[in-house]
Amino acid sequence: MIDFKYGADASLRLELPVGVLVADCSGPAATEINVARATRSACDAPLDFPALKQAIVPGDRVVLALGPGVSQAPEVVAAIVVLLCDAGVASSDITVLRTLSDADAGAADPRSHLSAEHKDVQLAIHNPYDQEQLGYLATDTHGEPIYLNRQLCDADLVIPIGCLRTDPAPAVNGNRQIGLWNDTLYPAFADAKTVRHFAPSAIALSGGQAAQRRKEVDQLAWLLGIQATIQVVPGERDSALGVFAGSPEAVFHAGRELCQSAWQPEVSQRATLVIAGIGGGPAQQTWENLDRALEAALDLVEDGGAVVLCTQLKAEPGPALRHLAQPSDDEAIRKRLRKDRSADAPLARLLAESLDRVTIYLLSGLDEDLVTSLGVGYVAEPKEIGRLASHCDPCILVANAQFARPTVAAERSRR
Repeated sequence: MIDFKYGADASLRLELPVGVLVADCSGPAATEINVARATRSACDAPLDFPALKQAIVPGDRVVLALGPGVSQAPEVVAAIVVLLCDAGVASSDITVLRTLSDADAGAADPRSHLSAEHKDVQLAIHNPYDQEQLGYLATDTHGEPIYLNRQLCDADLVIPIGCLRTDPAPAVNGNRQIGLWNDTLYPAFADAKTVRHFAPSAIALSGGQAAQRRKEVDQLAWLLGIQATIQVVPGERDSALGVFAGSPEAVFHAGRELCQSAWQPEVSQRATLVIAGIGGGPAQQTWENLDRALEAALDLVEDGGAVVLCTQLKAEPGPALRHLAQPSDDEAIRKRLRKDRSADAPLARLLAESLDRVTIYLLSGLDEDLVTSLGVGYVAEPKEIGRLASHCDPCILVANAQFARPTVAAERSRR
C-alpha cells in the first residue's frame, strides 16, 4: 500500500500489483530546516556579497519583492524584517510587494509571522493592469519605456525574494541555463504589456533571443540598483530545503545544484500511467503549476498512455484555456492559441498538443463541466485513480510535480 501525497494535506492510497511501480519520485527526503534561522544566516554571510546589513542605511524605504510561490514565505519575510529593523530601518518603511497570482490563489499573508513590534510593515499587491500602480523607470535599449510597480521605483532598497525551480531555460550556445533572475522581479512586477511580451509563445526562443531577454532583465536590475537576491529552494509541499542570499550569479549557481540533486531524479523507463501531484497549499494550487506538473508527467509517459494530475486546484481558468472549451476544430484552436500570450497560454497549448498522444485526467476542486470542456477526464473521487492504477503496468508516481523534473535514463544517454 502506497500513500501518495498531494495538496496541502491530502493523500491517495494506492494498492499496486508487485512490479507495476517502476519509480516513486516523491521528492527529496524530508529535511527539516529552521527557515527563519537559515534566512538570517544566509543574509549574514551572503554568497559573493557583503553582509546584507552593510547595504542598509537607517531611514531607507525598503521593498521586499516577493516572487510567486515562495515556500514558507511568511517565515522568510519575518527573518528579513528583523534584520532590517536591527539595522535601523523603521518597520513602517518596509513594504512587502506580492504578486496578484499569489493573492488570487489565497496564499497566506506574507506578514503573518511578524511580531507585534513589526505590525507596521506594509503589504502591497501588484496588479499589472492598474495604471495607478505603475511608475516609469527608464527606457530600454530599443527606446521603449520600462514601467514597474511604483513601489519598486520609489524604494531606496529593493530585495528580490524568489523560488528556485528546475524549469529548463532556453538553450544558449547549446547549453541550458537558468535565467539570472527567473521570474522573481521581472516581468512579475511589470506592466501588462511587458508580462505579455515575456509570456512563452508557441515558438521556442533562439539562443540570441534568450540572451537578449537576460540582458533586458539585467539592465532593469542595474537601473534599480539591485546587487543581491534571496532565493528559496522548495521542499515537499510547503516546506523549504534551503535559503540562499548574495549576488545573483552565486545564488543561482549554488541553488541550482541543490535543485537538481533534489528534484531531478532518474527513472529507468517510461510508463503507461504517470500519476503526478501538486503538493502544497493555495499558493501552489495554480494553473501555472498545473502546467509544470503536466510537463513533468509528459516527459515520463508512453505514447497512448495516461496521465493523472492530483491537485486541489480551485481557481478559474484564464482566457487561453477558455479557447479549448469553445466549439471549434483542433487546427483552429491551435492557430488561435499560437497567437495567445496570456499567462495560461503555455498550459492551453500543452493540452492541445498532448491530448492526441495521451489521455489526461484531473482531480481538483473544479466543476466537472469545466474540466471536461478542456478535453480532460474528470476524476470525482481519489479512489477512481486507485482503480485505474491497478490496471496499468508500468506506473510512475511524481509527487510535488510542480518542482520535479525526472528524466529517463535511456533517453538521457542518447542525448
